[in-house]
Amino acid sequence: MAGAAVPVRDRRKPRRWSETPVYVLFLLPAVLFLAFTSLYPLSRTLWLSFHHWLMNKPNVPPQWVGLGEYQATLADQVFRTSALNTAIFGLGTVAAELVLGLILALAVSNGGGGIRVARSLLLVPMIMTPVVVGVLWRILLFDKGLVNYLLSLVGLGPVFWFVDPRWAFIGVMLVDIWQWTPFVMIVLTAALASLPSEPFRAALIDGASRWQVFRYLTLPMLLPALVVTGLLRFMDAIKVFDTIYVLTNGGPGYATEMLSSYIYKQGLRYFNIGSAAAASWMFLLVIVAIAIVMIRLRSRIGRVE
Repeated sequence: MAGAAVPVRDRRKPRRWSETPVYVLFLLPAVLFLAFTSLYPLSRTLWLSFHHWLMNKPNVPPQWVGLGEYQATLADQVFRTSALNTAIFGLGTVAAELVLGLILALAVSNGGGGIRVARSLLLVPMIMTPVVVGVLWRILLFDKGLVNYLLSLVGLGPVFWFVDPRWAFIGVMLVDIWQWTPFVMIVLTAALASLPSEPFRAALIDGASRWQVFRYLTLPMLLPALVVTGLLRFMDAIKVFDTIYVLTNGGPGYATEMLSSYIYKQGLRYFNIGSAAAASWMFLLVIVAIAIVMIRLRSRIGRVE
């Protein structure tokens, strides 16, 4: 038949290794390094979490206990106290940092040279290492340190930051807020600079007050940035270790014990590797779940906008 269509065969040859995109070759070393340094330790830790093994007894092989280490960890009162402390610490510090960071971002977003200098000085706590921050504030919060001296000037008695459990917890939260509020400030400053100026001009022409502009324009537009910043800071805050280890080492008692320090002590002080691995995986799963919820919340906010 003259009008019949003749099927065309796909004569494409299978791709050879020499024809592989060059970016794959560049990414391969990084992927292999990541697999060696992350995936293998994670899988090994998962395997150990189902075993009872004391590292200080190297001649005794790990013994399979199934979910026994998970059950023992969940039944441990210290673990539950550490989990509660971690949740309160993360929520409290991140909430305060978001509020203070937003206030500072609004304050330094406009201004001349003096504001630029102040913005640079405010970044100093963020670039300091956590150990240095812990040593610095341990000196400041000492019984006869600068903080108590300043409190005495206004007629307040000395606060025993490292003796009173309540004040110890407040103290470590204040240190974290002092160090990481500049991070929130710099992120929100960049977000403010990226906002369109036309809605603000129209609102000012219509006679809107500064509070109305902030309430109905600035805050809704900044909400996606606030959610992402809050997620990043919360995931980082609940992993805090260095600062608290230097400041209080989890004390007094277990008042400032966090999950990270609990895992450290189980694995490297008591050498109970199975318990440390089980606690690590439960901690990881909680972080992943929080991240998924926050990412979905961020996507819903984006669709609404």
